[in-house]
Amino acid sequence: MSMSPVLHTQDKEALAALPLGMTVTFTVHFHDHSGDVFHAHSSVLSFATNREDFVQVTKGTTNNTCVLRTVSVGLTLLRVWDPEHPGLSDYVPLPVLPAIAPELPGTMVVGDVLCLATALTGPEGAPGTWSSSADSILQVDPKTGVAVAWDAGSVTVHYEVPGHLRTYKEIVVSVPQRIVARRVHTVQASFQGATASRVTVTVGDRSSNLRGECSAAQRAAIPALRPEALLGCHLRFQQDVFDLPVTDVFSAEPDFDVTLGQYLCSVTMHRLTDGQLRHLSSRRTPLVVTASVAGGQASMEQVGAEVPFSPGLYADQAEILLSNHLSSREVKVFGAAEILDSLEVRSGSPAVVAFVKEKSLGLPSFVTYTVGVSDPRAGSQGPLSTALTFSSPATNQALTIPVTVALVLDRRGAGPYGAGLFQHLLDSYQALFFSLFTLLAGTAVTVIAYHAVYAPRELAGPVVLTPRASPGHSPHYPAASSPASFNALPPGRRGSPPSGLWSPAYASH
Repeated sequence: MSMSPVLHTQDKEALAALPLGMTVTFTVHFHDHSGDVFHAHSSVLSFATNREDFVQVTKGTTNNTCVLRTVSVGLTLLRVWDPEHPGLSDYVPLPVLPAIAPELPGTMVVGDVLCLATALTGPEGAPGTWSSSADSILQVDPKTGVAVAWDAGSVTVHYEVPGHLRTYKEIVVSVPQRIVARRVHTVQASFQGATASRVTVTVGDRSSNLRGECSAAQRAAIPALRPEALLGCHLRFQQDVFDLPVTDVFSAEPDFDVTLGQYLCSVTMHRLTDGQLRHLSSRRTPLVVTASVAGGQASMEQVGAEVPFSPGLYADQAEILLSNHLSSREVKVFGAAEILDSLEVRSGSPAVVAFVKEKSLGLPSFVTYTVGVSDPRAGSQGPLSTALTFSSPATNQALTIPVTVALVLDRRGAGPYGAGLFQHLLDSYQALFFSLFTLLAGTAVTVIAYHAVYAPRELAGPVVLTPRASPGHSPHYPAASSPASFNALPPGRRGSPPSGLWSPAYASH
């Protein structure tokens, strides 16, 4: 007996059984005892199987042919005989097995990703195409045979080499009874705007939702099917202690990790304002991540994962300005206590240093740093711009604060290494007012002392009163002594003024 079509495999090895779902034609050949073929005979052949539920047989187009269709997995016997010649008969074993792998232990569940494979190829070694009887239940990539279970139900997967063969596999997809989320411990919370944590999600009772042995081409084709679209990631705070919704702080996006064969919920912390950071730092409660599948039953067990989080580092200053008149400043860095306990600070310039002044690990937790200039010449060639980076080696969180160092010159043109007296006076209102008061008081004392020492003394004797009118113009006044008469006095009288008051005589009438 011979069979058509001839089946070809990738490794050129013979098949151990007939592929399930195939239709083949058997042709009977007659040989003599020496092996030569009889080209003509008068036998009318009959065909039958002992298990019609495994293989269905019908007469072919000619007397010596029959058509077989494999409908179920199992072993059956094909009997060929000539009713008119009871001794002319033969029996052929017909094992039937699925030609599509894998053989799944148990049923598939919604969310499983299945890598289908077969050894059958076309006559020239070309692969066939894949199809599904219901894409809404099981979607299959026609080229690679990778499939995603979207819904519960029964579906038939077909593999066909056009014009040569067609085989199938029946698959049952069931509803998962549980969905479990687990936090990946190796990934810590990180800075804002980046992935804060990854939570793995397994649907069903298995540790992986990737079924079968996947080739490199199949793994590359999985993202195009977007299996993560059926997964929903849900977030909530374990305790209701915050005044803002969790969606204002975090977002979660589903994904499928081809390497792990698991679903993921990638949790990302939003960019937060200082007010939100202070509010989140005032309380402590973990984030809970749960997952669900589209169309899942309400009775499905959902196991969530607790994700501890830190709201991030923030400071009470956005920028630090230093100068030769303000050579140090303080800055407070806030954050979680476990992060601040191992906080590291790094300066972008050796001229700027920072050291811990105070540490408080209560609520809110903070560390006070004193930032100063270690080199007095820093900034002498122009403003020095650098930055302080506060980072946590445990969580990869980081905070960068820009620092600017600028030297203020003396207003009188003094060098950059000292300020003049006038500049110091201007730097203090109290000193300015005290200096002005001292200057005015000193001026007053100087003027008084000068007049007391250098001013001319007043005359001790009486002042001589001289009438305004000359004697010649008034008959009432006798002739007064002229300056010449004074010079005519004796020398003793000229040396000193008169000792008493005197006045000219009045004329008598």
